[in-house]
Amino acid sequence: MIHNMSRLTTLLTLCLVVLVATACGKTADTANNTAAQNTSQTTTQSEEKGTQMATDAYGNQVEIPIAPKRIVYTDNTVGDLLIFGIKPVGVVQQGLQYATYKDELKDVADIGWPPSPEKIVELQPDLIITSTPDQKQNETLSKIAPVILTNEWDPMPVRINRLGEWLGNKQVPEEFLAQHNAKIVKMWNDLQQDGTIEKDETASVFQYMIGQKRLSVYTTSYLPGFVYNEDGFKPTAAIQKMIDDPDDYGYANISIEQLPEIAGDRIFIVYYSDEELKEVENMTKGPVWSQLPAIKAGKVYFVNGGLGISTDPLAREELIKQLPIMLKK
Repeated sequence: MIHNMSRLTTLLTLCLVVLVATACGKTADTANNTAAQNTSQTTTQSEEKGTQMATDAYGNQVEIPIAPKRIVYTDNTVGDLLIFGIKPVGVVQQGLQYATYKDELKDVADIGWPPSPEKIVELQPDLIITSTPDQKQNETLSKIAPVILTNEWDPMPVRINRLGEWLGNKQVPEEFLAQHNAKIVKMWNDLQQDGTIEKDETASVFQYMIGQKRLSVYTTSYLPGFVYNEDGFKPTAAIQKMIDDPDDYGYANISIEQLPEIAGDRIFIVYYSDEELKEVENMTKGPVWSQLPAIKAGKVYFVNGGLGISTDPLAREELIKQLPIMLKK
């Protein structure tokens, strides 16, 4: 009797466990289904409104149009957008006078710097793309149209691939980069084979800003992103140290006394105006500059801002043509 009661108790316990497990499973399934339905409903609602959730340069989710037609672009890397066949309705014209595509943008509205909300609202944009971290300003602009943050300091491939995701066109950057990188490899190989450059030569890129009387060396941004290449030039040890230092990301301000340590076998000096060009040409005749090995060897190159202070894909395409010409003069 006791044995039978024990079997009955065990059987009832097993049934209870099965019932509880089944109930828990149904609850979990219900919760998962509810979450999936909510996500699906959110996606459906966005699609019905003609919008999508996009991830900006800093990992934030932003609701933007699925196919924006009227874009205001506040950065100087407008070529990022142009490769998609999209011309912005508003740009910051200041600084674009040296751009390789300046004629294509001459009729585009100038929104000024800092960007003017009054001018932007007149353009009736459906999307504003900016690198400006000014939260107050971006909150103001977001009342006009969705604002999504890019980062003009990011490498060009990162930026255009991100744009491809926002614009729903990943094929354009993929095809562009495949062709572009092949051209770069050929350019460096040709320069080595014809003896224009030697393996492991170093280079440095400087800019002297007249207004601020400031001398800077570029480390990771702008022209170094092009001339520093596995098959091309290398940064000097001093510049590499700066590249590895987060505080010197992009560029570093230096004194003229640091030049002998920083300057490479080749020196590139970026300028933005004719006045600035005259100033830096005279500067290289000074007592410190003139004693640098690169200056003595005639291996100094003056690069206008449209090529030297830009990382957009169209500027890089032009550099593939122009850099060999500079180096062979």
